[in-house]
Amino acid sequence: KEVVRQANPSLQDKVLGCFWSHTIAVSVLLPFVLLFLYPRQVGFYFMLPYYTITLIFKRDEMRDGGRWPRFTKHAWFFRSMRAFVGLTIHPIPKELAEMEKQQNAQFIIAFFPHGCWGDFRLIMDGLLYDGVFPHVVGKVRVLAASVLFRMPLVREFALWTGCVDARRSVAEKLLDNGRTIMVMPGGEAEQLITEYGKEQVYLSKRKGFIKLALRKEVPVVPMYVFGCSDYYRTSNFLMGPRKWIMKNLQVCLPFAAGFLGSPICPLPVKTTVVFGKPLEFKIKEAGNPTRDELDQAHDDFVKALVLLFDGHKDRLGYGDRKLHVI
Repeated sequence: KEVVRQANPSLQDKVLGCFWSHTIAVSVLLPFVLLFLYPRQVGFYFMLPYYTITLIFKRDEMRDGGRWPRFTKHAWFFRSMRAFVGLTIHPIPKELAEMEKQQNAQFIIAFFPHGCWGDFRLIMDGLLYDGVFPHVVGKVRVLAASVLFRMPLVREFALWTGCVDARRSVAEKLLDNGRTIMVMPGGEAEQLITEYGKEQVYLSKRKGFIKLALRKEVPVVPMYVFGCSDYYRTSNFLMGPRKWIMKNLQVCLPFAAGFLGSPICPLPVKTTVVFGKPLEFKIKEAGNPTRDELDQAHDDFVKALVLLFDGHKDRLGYGDRKLHVI
């Protein structure tokens, strides 16, 4: 099973994947390092104009985003990183393919697990254009944490790969405008509990996306990413303080070691994205689901996610694992 799970990238892909992972990370940290070293110059000539523009005049993350398809499909560092982890998308089920063809089709796609850093999300976007969702791909937007849009370069990468702010008002407006949204319900809590060698999702108490689907009468599609749980070898050291920081400051601090011990470059684990059948829910009163209807729909989704995992785990080398829903 370990052999099946390995991506087996070429030496060139290993070098390039590792190089670009660290280059992007350094580029993200560089403005803050320079701000610390040269607070007046960097703060006045870079940070002040940047935040004035992005927080006042250009709030794309609060509207329809700033997706850049050519960038996500063809950027050489994305291609290198996709090769590094052997990222592929399994053909979608026929039920989803048929529904996707319908006029005005839209979905809420809920994907799991988060992983230590959610690396796969950034590099996966370009593959969605390769016939996965030929009719709705241009309408797909990804809900992302608000803090990402406060960081130079991270904001730009997020917008270019289809991300928007994860606020409920933004999600509702997107659905009202006919968009398909992708959500990561586990969020920081799931990110923090990521453990190498285990498949676990933080879902038992996450019902907001289901309630949104019921209110807007939009089908929900479960999605699972095999491999991302093993991107890094993790540690539970100082878990208590880290949980406090996550709960009170909304910041997750994973302790993780990836390729060559790097905390920001994943291990070359083969990554496969699988989609489940769309789930359509009916409620008695349009736009106003009851508590029982919400609980039943959530239970149905959990069962569908576990079924999706179990249906693919043997073929992908994860037959010895069980999906734990926390």
